[in-house]
Amino acid sequence: MRVTSVESTELFTGTTEQPRQVVAVELSHTPGRTVRLTVEGPGLTGTAEATAGEDGTVRAEIPVTGEDLVPGDRREITVTAADGDQVTTRTGEFTAAEPGWTMFMVSHFHYDPVWWNTQGAYTETWDVADDPAATGLPARTFDSRGQSGMSLVRAHCDLARRDPAYTFVLAEVDYLKPYWDAFPEERAFLRQLIRTGRVEIMGGTYNEPNTNLTGAEATIRNALYGDGFQRGIIGASPETAWQLDAFGHDPQFPGLMADAGVGSSSWARGPFHQWGPTLSVFGEEPRDPGRMQFPAEFDWIAPSGRGLLTAYMVNHYGAGWALDNAPALPEAEAAAYTLFQRLKQVALTRNVLLPVGGDYAPPCRWVMDIHRDWNARYVWPRFVSAIPRDFFAAVRAELEAEGRRASPQTRDMNPVYTGKDVSYIDTKQAQRYGETLLADAEAWATLASLLTGRPYPDAALDKAWRQLVYGAHHDAITGSESDQVYIDLMTGWRELHDLARSVHADATQALADQVTPGDGPDLVVFNSATWERRDVLTVDDPGLVPQGLPAVREDGRLHVVVPEVPGMGLTALPLTEGSAPGWAPGEGLTIRNEFYEVTVDPARGGGVSALRALADGGRELLRPGDIGNEIVVQEEYPRHPRFGEGPWHLTPTGTTAARGRDVTAEVRVEHSPAGSRITVTADLGLFRYTQRLTLWQGVDRLDVTTTVDGYDGADRLIRVRWPSDVRGGLPVHEVADAVIGRGFGFVEVDSERFPWTLDNPANTWFGIGSTARVAVHDDSGVLLGHRSIGVAELVYADWDIAGDLGTPLAAALVRAGVTATSTIAGGPRYGDLEVDSNLPDVRIAVGGPDRNAVVAEALGWDPAAGRELKRQLAERGVAAVWVAPRACLREEWVPGADLRDLERLPLLVVAGARPEDDAKAVDALVADLDDFTVTATAAGGGEALPPGDAWDGRSFAILNRGTPGCVITSSGDLYMSLMRSCTGWPSGIWVDPPRRTAPTARDSSSSAGRTPSSTPSSRAPATGANCGCRRRGTRTTAH
Repeated sequence: MRVTSVESTELFTGTTEQPRQVVAVELSHTPGRTVRLTVEGPGLTGTAEATAGEDGTVRAEIPVTGEDLVPGDRREITVTAADGDQVTTRTGEFTAAEPGWTMFMVSHFHYDPVWWNTQGAYTETWDVADDPAATGLPARTFDSRGQSGMSLVRAHCDLARRDPAYTFVLAEVDYLKPYWDAFPEERAFLRQLIRTGRVEIMGGTYNEPNTNLTGAEATIRNALYGDGFQRGIIGASPETAWQLDAFGHDPQFPGLMADAGVGSSSWARGPFHQWGPTLSVFGEEPRDPGRMQFPAEFDWIAPSGRGLLTAYMVNHYGAGWALDNAPALPEAEAAAYTLFQRLKQVALTRNVLLPVGGDYAPPCRWVMDIHRDWNARYVWPRFVSAIPRDFFAAVRAELEAEGRRASPQTRDMNPVYTGKDVSYIDTKQAQRYGETLLADAEAWATLASLLTGRPYPDAALDKAWRQLVYGAHHDAITGSESDQVYIDLMTGWRELHDLARSVHADATQALADQVTPGDGPDLVVFNSATWERRDVLTVDDPGLVPQGLPAVREDGRLHVVVPEVPGMGLTALPLTEGSAPGWAPGEGLTIRNEFYEVTVDPARGGGVSALRALADGGRELLRPGDIGNEIVVQEEYPRHPRFGEGPWHLTPTGTTAARGRDVTAEVRVEHSPAGSRITVTADLGLFRYTQRLTLWQGVDRLDVTTTVDGYDGADRLIRVRWPSDVRGGLPVHEVADAVIGRGFGFVEVDSERFPWTLDNPANTWFGIGSTARVAVHDDSGVLLGHRSIGVAELVYADWDIAGDLGTPLAAALVRAGVTATSTIAGGPRYGDLEVDSNLPDVRIAVGGPDRNAVVAEALGWDPAAGRELKRQLAERGVAAVWVAPRACLREEWVPGADLRDLERLPLLVVAGARPEDDAKAVDALVADLDDFTVTATAAGGGEALPPGDAWDGRSFAILNRGTPGCVITSSGDLYMSLMRSCTGWPSGIWVDPPRRTAPTARDSSSSAGRTPSSTPSSRAPATGANCGCRRRGTRTTAH
């Protein structure tokens, strides 16, 4: 007889009042013999009996009682096995575990109404439709027969009928409504499940939208349509935004959903790339999640200051589906226990959320057996079939009972799947145009109804909004779909356009009819922006000219520079007999208006060789010797070499296939009373391109369009590049109804070696400059310069302090455009690109060196900063000390960067003289942020701002009309992604034969996106988030 192993577990038997921790023992002995087992150690005792099996092995669980145990305590124990005269022992280590844990097993399925398969297929019964004998068609390539949306809802409901303890969730309207409509006899039962807490309707949204590719209004309507059906029709009460598979999230999303009445959220993709901190590639063995810098449950706060208690799905939304693969219940329970042990490491409370499901997943076959058998054997941890409402209630109750708060996180949950920002670019353009047109049409229709009494076109607007929110799905607007789905979706955006255009035309005509006519014909101009606006109007040429206004006609269209039109208002322009002139040929290579002067170089592809800001003394905006508006074509892999996926990843090979500077272009300069323009045409070899640069009189921006013709290639990305001359600036992005700072990205890299390019989507504009900044002074008060900041790591001594002091600080920073990750000094640092989706550019540590280990470490290698801290605390009782990094940020920001070492980033130490004074120091910093500038003092003179880190106060921005993908390199180059052609799956897939393609393309992705456009704009000096770009971005898309 021999004891082969002794294991201290986290299992408890007994009662909730007197739990007894289990020690697991394995031994070998004669088959059929019974063994008495005892455990002894300091303050520990336990006994059990076990009988050897036919294979001569025994696994026994010995309940142990102990005295004065604190979780984490370690004690040596001796296990004794006795069978008559036979006695054997083995020593081991006992680690005191914590009772009271519960793992909430949430049964669910993730459902894509469009992806590689079509809307029609996802709402039919595949086990019938896929039968070649019945249909005469080839079987569809799907590995889970009988699991369409209809079948999945029915399967979960059927299990709920058979098992009164089974609980599950349903979410998206795109499968709920078809089921609700098709099976009215099921409604009463579903409502009963909702009333009794066995089903929770999730989301509060119509679907799982990719909100980083849409505007704020699209997100709001998604919530309205989702809540309207879930609450108003079904009778549910959606409380949790269930965004499992979204490819990143708009920073304003938690605030918008909080305003919509949702109190929590849960999702799988965001802070740690696409698969989370435990996986790099889907299907590999999960790693320890300890690389996370914050607990899985946190307060996710938007720039608006509103937020949601969020449960991040550490092991992804399919984590619990591993249970279904077990051959028998013991193996399923062992898998559940392993998942629990892994997930509890990063849980905020003694509650763990385990999503049990996956893509198109039927009910897990073991979940209810675990629910019953496990809890009959153990009192802790409990593994229960539950709904998210139960989990969030338990988390909130424990936090309240212990007087704790969840950590505040304003972290940007992007980028995730960078290819989504440009694949099938016309999906993005159609969504942007449709959203803008529809919002304008609705506004004018409302006014027309109020002012004229005409019927409000609610049916048309309702249908249009439904098409818009449907297209916002994370496998629709993202361009991750198959060719057949792409064609299907485009018809939806076309219907949206036609409906919105009709409503817009009818409403504006009705309002124009109310205008008191002048002595002659008038042209009524509408401004849908909420501020007074001067801009260019384009209409069909009426054969008349506006009196006293600069205008030009071209191809049956009239372009007029209209003076200030009131916000959300109209003005009537008197027309007179005559005809506006056309564009007249000009000399040279330069055009100008009151604001800018532009020169192009035909020898370098017609790129912009000079762009001068005349309102700023003629300052050159581009880097000397370089060219802007340059076409750059990059080679890509068909599939990501590391992750094996295509259209939703950018997959550069590191090779540039062609660039504009290498060809000669034809240049045509033209002038008119309304403005001047340059037209550039060139043959790049791979395709022809035409670029038009226009300066309108009195309009303070440069309008640029790029048209690509004749391209039939594959696996290439086409970008346009602008090299700015902004020094010390950082990337700035407009997102939905907010502006935030972001990090630099990497363009000419091989994604096999460096998979993270850090491209991001921008809503209407992106640029380089500053959101907030630190004014760094030396200890004599002399200003050394301004350091832009955009992405911060906030370091606290512990999570209690992070909860108490962190919320106002994080909220103030994100209001100023600085997103932040709250961490603790003893935890992992933020800044490892292998784990983190993005990187910080500054750290802010709260507390002195006696309280915050990070501050102590930093002051250890910068003693002068320590002396400065003591000086400020002695003089003022609070301090803000700047600890300089070892080098310029641009030297550290390299492909595959790891910025966790404290010396790689500057550190702002914010502290009070005593622990209770730290709150005063934080309050002072919050107040200092009101003007987007924080004042700090550094020791060491000029070394506090390494060369290249001092911001020159300038900015440069590019506006877009539906081409959101962009990246800014550390050299100051701004790249906008125009289009790409990726042949990776499911590109080219047709579910219903015959397969169709465009005449000149191998698949639709190779021809989509003929006429993307970009609009560069600059204004200097800038004032943080209020640099004027927000209104300009709206102007470029307003009608």
